[in-house]
Amino acid sequence: MNELEHPIGSGVELNLIPVACAMCGSAETKETPVFEGYDYEYRTCDNKFQFVACADCGHVYLSPRCKVQDIDRIYPDSLMRSSAEAYRVSGLARWLKRSVFDRKWMRKVLANLQDGSRVLDIGAGSGSQLVFLAERSPDNSLFYANELQFDDPARESLLARGMVILEGPIEEIDIQVRFDAIVCVQVLEHVVNPRDVLRWIANHLAPGGILFIETPDLSAPTRYLFKGHWGALAFPRHFHLFSRKALADLAIDNGLVIDSHYGVSAAAAWTLSFRNRFGMNAATKHIGIQRIFGYKNVFMLTIFTLVDWILMLCGCSTSNQVLIVRKPSNAVS
Repeated sequence: MNELEHPIGSGVELNLIPVACAMCGSAETKETPVFEGYDYEYRTCDNKFQFVACADCGHVYLSPRCKVQDIDRIYPDSLMRSSAEAYRVSGLARWLKRSVFDRKWMRKVLANLQDGSRVLDIGAGSGSQLVFLAERSPDNSLFYANELQFDDPARESLLARGMVILEGPIEEIDIQVRFDAIVCVQVLEHVVNPRDVLRWIANHLAPGGILFIETPDLSAPTRYLFKGHWGALAFPRHFHLFSRKALADLAIDNGLVIDSHYGVSAAAAWTLSFRNRFGMNAATKHIGIQRIFGYKNVFMLTIFTLVDWILMLCGCSTSNQVLIVRKPSNAVS
């Protein structure tokens, strides 16, 4: 079976539509492809997708892409559940991520909190990240979880912990709360209009509030190594790819001040890139040689992490970037 014969969702052909650049509004008549590929990971459809570069501002985005009303078709619940085991990392890797890497990036977020602070996680998923923050935050802090739609177990778990649920696209949610910290991890690349999202965030940060963004880094040299199989592309679920400059400019344009901007280890992106290249998908069982590129292979995850650290020491980008920005303390709330 070759990579274009999809064992999951075989025969599904989505109706794709061309879109204008969300950054500058330009609608190019002559497409400039940057990446081309298929839904290697979940095989939800047989379409060939492409990321194009805007001729006016250079922003890289997916076009054509599925209609908004078809988004559920590229995030099928049954498929995500059936492949969950294949993408579950080992207990040791999960512990290291939480105890070392997550604790490191959370320092600046937690340092910005005091009793009664309000914290929002955009794209909270199962809520594990927000729970981790809550367990280390000052007393009486209030936590808000946003997702397009939570599944029942996640919703019940978050509500049981006293967290506020905000369902729907964040830019469409009408709420008067001003947040002391907003976390947006691996979300901005998925949204329809990043400018609208950043505008909403800037308007809902309290003066002095902090925003933590993690998203793929278009500047990463691994994009040239893997090309259309690069894991950060995630056809067709990623709509946007940001260079460091493009992401920084987006924040600055919304009146936010850069605190720090750096690359982070993205071992999983290496693993996914190799899986894409060798024709493996989310349903591929971890047997034989395929275990080499499984998420339970702590040895390979360690190797990929070390490679990323070497890249960072050499001043190179990795597949993921982190941008931490603040709303000026003298800004009008």
